[in-house]
Amino acid sequence: MSRPIDSQEEALALARSMHDTIRSRVKQTESERVVPKETIDALRDSGLFNIITPKSFGGSELGFTTLVEVTAEIASACGSTGWVFGVLAGHSWMLNLFPLQAQRDVLGEGHALTATVFRLGGTITEVDGGYRLVGGEGRFCSGIDHVQWVIIGNAVQRLDGPPEPRFFVIPRSDIEIVDDWHTAGLRGTGSRTIKVADAFIPAHRSVSVKNMMTGNVEGADAMRAPIYRMPFQNVTPFSLIGAPLGIARAAIRSFTEGLSPRLKAFSSEQAAEQSATIERLAHAVADVDAARALILEDTRRIDTAGSADSLTPLEWARIPRDWAYSAQVARRAANSLFEAAGGTSIYNASELQRIWRDVNSAAQHFAFTWDSALTNYGRQALDLPPSNFGPGPKK
Repeated sequence: MSRPIDSQEEALALARSMHDTIRSRVKQTESERVVPKETIDALRDSGLFNIITPKSFGGSELGFTTLVEVTAEIASACGSTGWVFGVLAGHSWMLNLFPLQAQRDVLGEGHALTATVFRLGGTITEVDGGYRLVGGEGRFCSGIDHVQWVIIGNAVQRLDGPPEPRFFVIPRSDIEIVDDWHTAGLRGTGSRTIKVADAFIPAHRSVSVKNMMTGNVEGADAMRAPIYRMPFQNVTPFSLIGAPLGIARAAIRSFTEGLSPRLKAFSSEQAAEQSATIERLAHAVADVDAARALILEDTRRIDTAGSADSLTPLEWARIPRDWAYSAQVARRAANSLFEAAGGTSIYNASELQRIWRDVNSAAQHFAFTWDSALTNYGRQALDLPPSNFGPGPKK
């Protein structure tokens, strides 16, 4: 295992040092519909996948601010690579909600990576010593080609009561991958469908969703840092939001690189005619900067909170609101620049076209659904009951 990274500054410096190499592999990533193994190996060897892994398992324990910033930096080079990085790095936090033995099974392997399918179909029943999963199938398993484990969500069918939603962690060897990832954007994430025909899951590799939503679980209680005792539904998408922010920054860079030489060749009168385009660029930069600032204010609040109770219900409701808002702002900024880029931007060879596809695909994630985020925040602001998976710890 690589040595732990000591600071956010070191983590960002490592990510920036890989920028040109990752960017040079964008076409390969898109055409092969998977992040190249060489890129994953470099990220793993650098220690970046462990920036939010607990120190007790050899990680850096740097917090969500670092996770978002590093993900955005990588996504500014390649949206698909940034998305996969955020997902796989972030799951080392989610693993710490599982019992300690499950953590040892996975994180004890040193370089093991974990993917997720939050809603896996099929039937899970209790059996002696654990659970039996039959006929499981679920979509959007980002990074599945590079992992050794997968976290899945399903409801256990009980004879003596209603189904109980739980998460489970299963080895990659139990999984069949369906090659169905043919999409408009984020093509390189390899977010394929997975199937599990029949698998036994030991009891210690499972955790109750109800307990995860409070942060009061065995695995988290064993960790010293408070970030491992936060409700999962209010922190998990921090592993994703860096990607659209970074992709939007790439749109700004690509647009600027295309526009600047043309403006310098114009006469003063011609340049003046482009003032609306220049203002559009400035507006996009301001929007993306503001979206980033909003998210980092949230992550710093989480990173420094002593416990989940340190935040009020309205503050918890604000966080999903900000994920959705920031993702949609990133989408809007990139779309605005794409509109202004002219006809050349529609060619498949256009970098801006690929960026435009990626940011719009990223913003489609259910965690960034603006309507539901608005509703949940508004209900909390009006002191109305939240939805079942609304914001904040569940008592």
